Amino acid sequence: MIHSKIAILITAAGSSTRIGGRVKKEYLPYKNGTVLSVCAETFLNACKDFEITDFVVTCPVAGEAACREALGSIADKVIITEGAETRQKSVYKGLLAIKGQPDIVLIHDGARPFVSRKVILEALEAAIQNGASVPGITPVDTQKEIDENGFIVRHLVRSKLVAVQTPQCFQFNKLLEAHGRAAADSCEYTDDTEIWGEYCGRVFVTKGDVNNIKITYPSDLEKL
Repeated sequence: MIHSKIAILITAAGSSTRIGGRVKKEYLPYKNGTVLSVCAETFLNACKDFEITDFVVTCPVAGEAACREALGSIADKVIITEGAETRQKSVYKGLLAIKGQPDIVLIHDGARPFVSRKVILEALEAAIQNGASVPGITPVDTQKEIDENGFIVRHLVRSKLVAVQTPQCFQFNKLLEAHGRAAADSCEYTDDTEIWGEYCGRVFVTKGDVNNIKITYPSDLEKL
């Protein structure tokens, strides 16, 4: 496993509209840095035994300076590239910025600073063995599917469901090709596991962590 070459892609190109305020959530203060810099440091430390060919961070259009400032001293270790209007397009641009031909790419939300080394390495190992992986947790609440009018149409079995997190890990060349096909088909997908599932195959689910939340709403800031 240690001999695999990897690339890390952290997405931070969103507008953070749901959380409000004037500071992008990835740039908020956390520990001795920011949400984004702590997130990046966690990956660098967790993957220190691997050959990291590329470390890419996506930022908003015309936002490279602010992203570099939020990364602090780590900025010199990453490639900052502008994202796009959707996560899918931003990830594709990030993948295109990777030049080192890694075996595996790890894609992580920059607004998930609580990710652990264990979650990262288990997902990475599973991707090396299976081609693609994602951490997931069983939902606490019973899940239902509803129709456009708000009525329940299907009762889902909770034990067979997972709420997926990041990092989502994939064989790099196959994912890059799949993103290209999705772009050519003008198809929009919710995340990279859906793209992989459409064009490549199955995704293995590793054990996620309830603490590995994505900062989305103001109440989430209380955890910082």
